[in-house]
Amino acid sequence: MSNSNTRLIENLNNATFWINRISPMLSIIFGTFGNVFNIIIFTRRSLRNNPCSIYFLAGSIANFFVIYVALLTRYLATSWNWDPTATNMAWCKIRYFLIYPALSLVLWFIVLASIDRYFSSSHNIRRRQLSTVVIARKNIIYTTVFMFLINIHSLIFARSVVINNVSSCTILPNDYLVFFNLFVPIISCILPLILMGIFGILTILNVRTVRNRIDPQQNNNRNERLRSNDRQLIIMLLSQITIIFIIVAPWSIINMYSAIGTVIFNVQFSTNGQAIYNFSFNLFRMLYYINPVVGFYIYTLSGHRFRVEIKHCLQHGLKFILTTTGLIQNQNQMNNNIITSFTLRTGRNTVHPDQHQRQINRTSIV
Repeated sequence: MSNSNTRLIENLNNATFWINRISPMLSIIFGTFGNVFNIIIFTRRSLRNNPCSIYFLAGSIANFFVIYVALLTRYLATSWNWDPTATNMAWCKIRYFLIYPALSLVLWFIVLASIDRYFSSSHNIRRRQLSTVVIARKNIIYTTVFMFLINIHSLIFARSVVINNVSSCTILPNDYLVFFNLFVPIISCILPLILMGIFGILTILNVRTVRNRIDPQQNNNRNERLRSNDRQLIIMLLSQITIIFIIVAPWSIINMYSAIGTVIFNVQFSTNGQAIYNFSFNLFRMLYYINPVVGFYIYTLSGHRFRVEIKHCLQHGLKFILTTTGLIQNQNQMNNNIITSFTLRTGRNTVHPDQHQRQINRTSIV
C-alpha cells in the first residue's frame, strides 16, 4: 500500500472519529436550546390555538425524544464505547422499536403541518373546516400509533450478537436487513419529502389564487397583507423542505446502497473504499440527526411572526428573572425614595409616587 493511500485512510479515520466525537454534542446542545424555545413559543396564547402550531409542537417533542434516546445513546456508543444494547437483548430491541418511529414522526408531523396549511389556505369551505385544533390532535395520536405499529417487526429481528469477538446490537438475518434498510428510508425519508413537496406547492397555489381574487382598488391593505403572508409562507416552506432534503436524502441513499449493494450483490470494498464508506456513513448519519435540531433556527431565520414571539418570550423571561431576584422591586424602591426626597426638599406636600407620576404625565409636553 502506497504512502498516499495510507495517509488517506488515516485522515478519513481521524475525520470519522472527530465527527462522532464533536457533532453529537453540538447537536444535543443546540437541539435542546432550540426545541425548548419551540415548545415555549408554540404553547403561547397567540399560537396554541392554531392547528399548524400544534403539529410543530408535536414535532418539537419528537425532536427531544430523538435527541436524548437516539442521538445521545449513539454518541455514548461510538465515542465512549458505552453501549448497553450490545450486551442486553431487551434494551437492544426496545431501542430499535423506539428510535425509528420517533425519527419518522419528526418528518411526518411536518407533512401533517403542510397538509393543514393546504386546507387552511383553500377557498373551499369544506376543506378549510378540516383545519382545526381537534382534528390536529387526533391526527397526531393516530399517526404516532400507526408509526409504532408498522415498526413493531423490529422487536422480533433486533438482537445483541457477538461478531468477531465484538458485541453489537444489529438486525438479523441478512434477508430482513435488506428489507429494513429499504423500509426505513422510504417510510421516514422519501415518502415524507414527496408529500411535503406536493402539499407545499398546493398551498402556495392556494394562497396565490386567493390573493388574485382580491380587488386591489377596494381593499389595498388586505391585499398587501396577503402578499406579505404569501412571501413569508413561500420562504418558510421552501427553506424547510430544502434543508430537510439536504440533510436527510444522503442518509437514505447510503442506507439503500448498503442494502442493495453490500447485501444483495455482495459488493466488496477495498481498504480505501472501506475507509471512504465508513466516513460517508458516519457523516450522513450525523447530518440525519441534525434534522431534529434545525427546526427552531429555520423558523427564526424565515418567519417574522416567530421572531416576534421569541422577542416577547425573552422580554417576559427577563422580567420574570428580574422580579424573582428582586431587582425590579429594588429599582422601584429607589425611585420612590428619590421622589419622596425631592418633594421634601422643595417643600411640597408628599404625595404617593404613582399619583406624582400621573401628574407628571398629565403635564408633560411631547
